[in-house]
Amino acid sequence: METFLSTDGLKLHLRRWPAPDPGSARGTVQIVHGLGEHIGRYAWLAARLNAAGWHVAGHDHRGHGRSEGARGSIAASYSLLADVSAVMDHVRGRGPLVLLGHSMGGAVAARFVAEGLSRSTARWARDIDGLVLSSPALDPGMSSLQKLALALLNPLLPQLSMGNGLKPQWVSRDPAVVADYIADPLNHDRITPRLARCIADAGPVVMGRAAGWRVPTLLMWAGADRCVAPAGSAAFAAAAPSSVVTAQPWPALAHEIFNEPEREQVLARLLGWLQRF
Repeated sequence: METFLSTDGLKLHLRRWPAPDPGSARGTVQIVHGLGEHIGRYAWLAARLNAAGWHVAGHDHRGHGRSEGARGSIAASYSLLADVSAVMDHVRGRGPLVLLGHSMGGAVAARFVAEGLSRSTARWARDIDGLVLSSPALDPGMSSLQKLALALLNPLLPQLSMGNGLKPQWVSRDPAVVADYIADPLNHDRITPRLARCIADAGPVVMGRAAGWRVPTLLMWAGADRCVAPAGSAAFAAAAPSSVVTAQPWPALAHEIFNEPEREQVLARLLGWLQRF
C-alpha cells in the first residue's frame, strides 16, 4: 500500500493503476472520489482507462478510506484542494494530465481548475490539461433548513461529526452496486460542518468563473440524481463556453454514472472525448 504525507502531516493512501505499456502511455488520469467512499471503488474504471493506454491514479481523501483523519473531517477549507495538488506532484509523468472528479470530488476538481482563473492563485494551484466531471456537487441540493443549520454550526462546531443524509440506494439503480456499497467497510456516512461548507462554497466559485473557463472539460451528470442537484451541472454547462465545456446529461441515470447499467455508454463517451489528447 502506497502512502504519502499531506502538507499538514496526515498519511494519505495512494493507489496507482499503470498502463500496460508505460513507455507508450497517453498520459495520466487522476481520479478524485466522492463523499464517504474511497478510491478503490474506481478499479473497474481504472482498468478500462488502462486498456485505452492511460495511467490512472488517485487517493483516499483525508478522513476517508485508508487515509488518516477523523471520518468526514477536514482541517481547513482548502485541505482537499491541497491534497489533490500533492497527489498531482506525485503522479504527474510524461504526457497530459486529466483530472476526473466525481460528486464531491467533482466539486473539488472544478474548484481546483477555477483557481487557475483567479488573479492571485493559491500555493496549491497547478496547471492541468483536461477535466472530467461526473455528477459534480456544484449544487449539493441543500434545503433551506440545512443551509440554516450549516450557517449556525460551522462557526461554532466546525468539526462536529454527523450523518451526511445520503442513502446508499441513491447511488445506483443496480442492486449489486448498492449491496456492495453497503457491505464495504471503507465507506462511511460522516460529514462535519467544515466539510459541508467546503462543498457548498465550491459551486458558487466555479459558477463565478464559468464564462472564462479555459481548460477542456467533459461534464457528465445524472438527470435522476438524488445525491446532488442536477441543476448545478446544467447551470454550469449553460454559463461556460461550449467550445471548451462538452456537456453530456444522462437523463435516466442515478448518481454514479460509471456504476449504472448503462455504464458502457458512459465509458464510451469518456474514451471518445479523451481521444483529443
